[in-house]
This record gives sequence, C-alpha cells and structure tokens, in this order.
Amino acid sequence: MRRSMNAFAVAILLAGFTSSVNADWPTANHKAHVDVARNNSWPQPFRGQDAYSVVAPFEIMKHNGWRDNNTIGSMMFGDAGLTDAGKLKVAQVLTTSPSNRRMIYVQAARTNEETASRVESVQVAVSELIPDGQLPQILVTNVGPTTSPGAYQTLVHRAIQRTTPVPRLPKYTGISTPGQAQMPQANQK
Repeated sequence: MRRSMNAFAVAILLAGFTSSVNADWPTANHKAHVDVARNNSWPQPFRGQDAYSVVAPFEIMKHNGWRDNNTIGSMMFGDAGLTDAGKLKVAQVLTTSPSNRRMIYVQAARTNEETASRVESVQVAVSELIPDGQLPQILVTNVGPTTSPGAYQTLVHRAIQRTTPVPRLPKYTGISTPGQAQMPQANQK
C-alpha cells in the first residue's frame, strides 16, 4: 500500500511538471526562433537606428546654420521699425533660400512689446514682397546672428588681397599638348 501511494504521488508530480512544460513549450520555442532569426539578420535591423544617430547631429547643424542665415538681428531694426538693410535681408531670405528653408527668425528684444513691433514690421516687409500666396513663417529667436566688426572684416579682406598671387600663365614651350611636356626623354646612345 505504501508503495502504491508513493507511485501515485510521483505520478501526480510528473503530470504537473509535464503539463506546465507543455504549456510553456510553444512560447519558448517561438522565442528561440525569434532569437535565431535576429542573430542571423544582424546587423540589418539596427542599421537604420545607427544611420539616424550618425546623421542627426548634422541635421541639427544644418537647421542652426539656416536659422543663423535667416535671422533678422537687432542691428536691422531702428526707431521706425525695419531699416533698409533689414528689408534687403528679408528680400534675400525670401529669394535665395530654398522653399523649405524660407522661415524668417526675428531676434527677440528686451520687452515683449518691442519684440511684437519687430515681428509686425517684418510681416509688413514680407507682405510688400509677396502680395499674394502663402507667407513664410516668422519666428522669434533668442539667438542672435553671427556677426563680427566691420574693421575686422576689412582687415581680413585686405590681407587676402595682399597675399593672393598675381595670376600668370606658365611660359609657352611650343608644345601644344600638356601631356607631351610631362613625358620623360628616352636615353639615346
């Protein structure tokens, strides 16, 4: 009797283990197949993420460059709104920038009222240049455009002009094709 009870307990234990193993087998089998497929296709699933992580900083740099180029800075505004130089800058942004980069950034002023009047004067200048159709976005930025003093720029340009050599053509040798002038002469005995 004691032996049959032990056998019965072992049978119940085995039945419980096998049912739980059988219940988990399809999930475990599927996970193993997914892992094998992932390992066999590596690194393909991750190339898109890698490429994006490499390109993302350059996209940020391009955006910042266009923002710098299209910013109407504080020096472009006078007492009466946008100066003539500011109007030329707005025209330059609207005519030379690619269509997807035609956003005008206005440098924020010290007060909200002054910033609002700057944006309004830029909107007037844009509406004079584009009377019909969709107007470009006008955004406010706290980042001013990259500038340098005019005296520094004058020194740089004069230094470039002083150090640029005078353009001269090479001396005429009588040979009409450049390839023949480069060929070495054969030793003659």
